[in-house]
Amino acid sequence: MKKLLRALRVLLGVALLLSSVTLLLGWWVVRQSLPQLYGEVRVPGLKAAVSVDRDSFGVPRIRAESEHDLLMAQGYVVAQDRLWQMDLLRRVSAGELAEIFGEQALALDRESRILGFRVAAERAAAVMTAEERAVLESYARGVNRYIEERRARLPVEFRILGYQPREWKPADSLLIGLYMWNTLTSTWEKELGREAVAARVGPERERDLYHAESPLDHFIVGGESPSGASAGNAERLEGGTPRTRGAQLDTGNAGSLSASRSNYGIARSAFAMLGQFASESEQILGSNNWVVSGEHTQSGKPMLANDMHLPLSVPSTWYIIQLQGAGWNVKGFALPGVPMIIVGHNERMAWGYTNNGADVQDLYVETFHPQNPKQYRVNGGWKDAEVRRETIAVKGRAPHTLEVVVTRHGPIVHREKNRAYALRWVVTEPGGLSLSNPQIGRAKNWTEFLGVMRGISGPAQNTVYADVEGNIGYIVGARVPLRKKGDGSMPVPGNTDESEWTGTVPFDELPKVLNPPGGIIGTANARVLGPRYAQPWNADWASPYRTERIYQVLKEGRKFQPAEFIALQADIVSLPHKFIAEELHRAANTAPPKEERARRLAAELKGWHGRAEAKSVLMAFVEFTRRALLRKLLKPYLGDEIALYDSWRATTFVENVLRQKPARWLERSGYASYEEMLSASMDAAVGALESRSRMLGFDRPADPAEWRWGRFIALEILHPMARSGFLRRHWSIAGVVQSGGSHTVKQTGTGFGVSERFVADLSNWDHSLMNIPTGQSGQYLSRHYDDQFEAWYQEYGLPSPFSDRAWEAARVHSLRLVP
Repeated sequence: MKKLLRALRVLLGVALLLSSVTLLLGWWVVRQSLPQLYGEVRVPGLKAAVSVDRDSFGVPRIRAESEHDLLMAQGYVVAQDRLWQMDLLRRVSAGELAEIFGEQALALDRESRILGFRVAAERAAAVMTAEERAVLESYARGVNRYIEERRARLPVEFRILGYQPREWKPADSLLIGLYMWNTLTSTWEKELGREAVAARVGPERERDLYHAESPLDHFIVGGESPSGASAGNAERLEGGTPRTRGAQLDTGNAGSLSASRSNYGIARSAFAMLGQFASESEQILGSNNWVVSGEHTQSGKPMLANDMHLPLSVPSTWYIIQLQGAGWNVKGFALPGVPMIIVGHNERMAWGYTNNGADVQDLYVETFHPQNPKQYRVNGGWKDAEVRRETIAVKGRAPHTLEVVVTRHGPIVHREKNRAYALRWVVTEPGGLSLSNPQIGRAKNWTEFLGVMRGISGPAQNTVYADVEGNIGYIVGARVPLRKKGDGSMPVPGNTDESEWTGTVPFDELPKVLNPPGGIIGTANARVLGPRYAQPWNADWASPYRTERIYQVLKEGRKFQPAEFIALQADIVSLPHKFIAEELHRAANTAPPKEERARRLAAELKGWHGRAEAKSVLMAFVEFTRRALLRKLLKPYLGDEIALYDSWRATTFVENVLRQKPARWLERSGYASYEEMLSASMDAAVGALESRSRMLGFDRPADPAEWRWGRFIALEILHPMARSGFLRRHWSIAGVVQSGGSHTVKQTGTGFGVSERFVADLSNWDHSLMNIPTGQSGQYLSRHYDDQFEAWYQEYGLPSPFSDRAWEAARVHSLRLVP
């Protein structure tokens, strides 16, 4: 027994020693990949020395003498923190994920290849101007220098997956731009769904389901807003000429993505394993921005706020950086892999985006020859389709070969029975992919700003503007198609020219406003164009509740400071849930629910404030009842395919039904009144809450006290390779309760939310606030891996030094890049 115990002690000691050595070795490997932050680094290709200062959150300020050096240094510095993310994003668009992840990523690669992202990026790179090419090439040189310098000390993801990054090319930056296009403007699956829904519910109910109007809409252009202030129209700038100081400058497959409707979400579901997209039920992409004139601020100067809502991941979508030199002094949020800055401010002006939702995709139903599947009908004749052969490398198995069939309208993305659907999309057409957005940081006034916006092809964004002269403004810069017939909301015949595009909305007729009456401009993806706007503009507008709440707060009469704008970005009042709660309480008094727990919760709804607090049981009850009600309205017509109905205005539809109580939605429901339907929905919600609680492992799933809202939308910010087990616990942020909802200004979901917070104070740029959800670095052992999470989660702003004086106080590390 003594010998056995001695042997066990020896074995235990050896095991502990091996574990310690393994952990130390892993720590050393990861540490070796961390970037150099101070001292001096030789970077061949630079023309002069470049300084890189970093503050306590790892935010860099790059100062250079030439634009070439500034951009080359940006490529180098961003690669220091985000190289693997950059490589992953270009692989997403290029359709090269299966090469490193294996067969599980093949569906997404097929999507990217069918849509032709690599083709579009390489075509755009080949025809870009010399100035644009110089920008992309300078940036690429910096990235490539870092790759070569760190070949033996790459981020740990490269080591785990067993590959090395290839050379960075100008087209790769365009590919990452296409990633954002796909995230923000892809609507073709919704168009398929709407076609199916329309066929089943009839025209009257279809209008109800997709009704674009709401009394809560705030029109910025072309109509009367609810506040009574007249919005401008596209032909004139409300408020006249801008305030100025000094002169203004002049501006002059053999197959498809899906074989049946049940496969709509295959590609996106495959990508869910990478942690970049939320689940299908959470595709609620949105954002907030607003700008107010000096009459609404304590400083007397404008303030601008922007928080873009996107799927959350580690590392974050955005990278905060300041670029200074060669006529540039701009700070804000860059997209890793893309030069310059997408949203931010310079010394004279600030700008921010929300997605406008303009429809820039159309589906055409093509008729193929019954004896020749590569020919399709055009105006009475037959035309040969282009066939593009794609070979996709797949880790651990033979390459996958794909034939992409392309008509005059675009690739065939869907087939159903004898129907083939071709996708026409602004961005994949010649001239549709531009590099204009990052050039906004060079503008110094409204005129120069419009000059840059003239060259932007999209994605269509509600862009708000403010400058130090006191001007505030708004514009949508994009190529939005004009159609001979129809609005693009459903597929159209492709065999004739009747539904062709005739061009795009001219720039001078795009929606724009300068210095509107009242001094407030706010957008949150809801409808911004009123009936007097002159051009046709089909868009997938969001429900107006976030926009309405923003205007409610901004019009309270306060004089705002930057911290109060952060507080508004974190506002959790859900206007539709407050309204639905009132309807539920009223219905329960008329037709009480059968379930005792439902009756008790309904009684508590009287006077409920509508705040989507993490601790709120009532918010969970109302939301689950809303979902149950929507199912009861749709099921008689759509059966088990309720998911075909995919509209940002689904909650507006529910509200309209409850306000108007039209008889047509009761006809097949089996209920004699809406009160009975609401009570049955409350009973169903209680059952769903208990079932969901059991699935999530709650201690007492049948007890309503356990049904706290924040537990049902527990936060998941996942690293693409850390979705479970040890790595999930260390590399990802998961299981954290949170407040907010789909219709609160703080728009949240399990894997979706605020991707950045930005408040620009035009009275003093150093008082501006910038924050991302996790941290600047994508490398786990970096102190900047998740050091911004606390501020993001606790909802307070982080100071953003801009002036030389502020940087003297904020600087923690200094690095010199020398030729």
